[in-house]
This record gives sequence, structure tokens and C-alpha cells, in this order.
Amino acid sequence: MNMKATTSSFLIIGLLFIAVFGLTALDHGMGHQQSNCAVSLMSNAPCPTSIENIMEHHVSAIQSLFNVPINTFVIFAILLVTVSLIGFAYLFKFLFLYSQFITERLREYRSEFNLTKYRLISWLSLFEHSPSI
Repeated sequence: MNMKATTSSFLIIGLLFIAVFGLTALDHGMGHQQSNCAVSLMSNAPCPTSIENIMEHHVSAIQSLFNVPINTFVIFAILLVTVSLIGFAYLFKFLFLYSQFITERLREYRSEFNLTKYRLISWLSLFEHSPSI
């Protein structure tokens, strides 16, 4: 396994571990002045103390973030940027890399052509000093 795949795997596993077990490590008691629960600060509701209620509380906060209506202009702008980026990626791939391919093939063709020309001249030079029949 190469280094890039190993590093990526460890990063993904680490982030998933933090996401799953991070809620259980926080202090969810409301007996102190400052609460560590960011969702409670957003919703002005006390952070629940049981793990089931904590999960429900945090999932509902995430759902409320995704319930925001998005304007069609914003969707169109995001779609336009995405299509433009994909188009530039294909343009780069097919024009720039294709031109490099053509340049490389021209170099190979020139070297093959010169080799063929050299072989022809060397073959003809054999007849220059040969006796006539």
C-alpha cells in the first residue's frame, strides 16, 4: 500500500472516530456557567444529559441547518461554476496534454525519419565504391 492511500485512510478513520465518539467526550452537564455544547448556544435550549437525547438534539440541529431555502440564482451560480470547472479540466486534459502528445510524436517521427534517411544513405554509399558488373 502506498503512502498516499495509507495517510488518506488514517485521516478518514480519525475524522470518523472524532465525529462518532466526540459527543460522548464532551461535558453535557449544565451545572457550570459555560456549556461546551455549541448546539445549545445556537438553539437557546439546554443540552440534554442522556446520550440518546444528545444525539437527537445534535442531529436535529444539523437538519435545521440543511432546511434553509436556497435561491434559484444561487443554485444556478453553483451549477455554472461546477460546469465551468469541469469544462476547464477537460479543456486542459484534451488540448494541453494532446498537444504534448503531438509534440512527442513529432519528435519520435523526426528521429525515425532521420534514422531511415541515414540507413538509405549508408546503403547507397555501398554502391559508390563497388565495381561495376
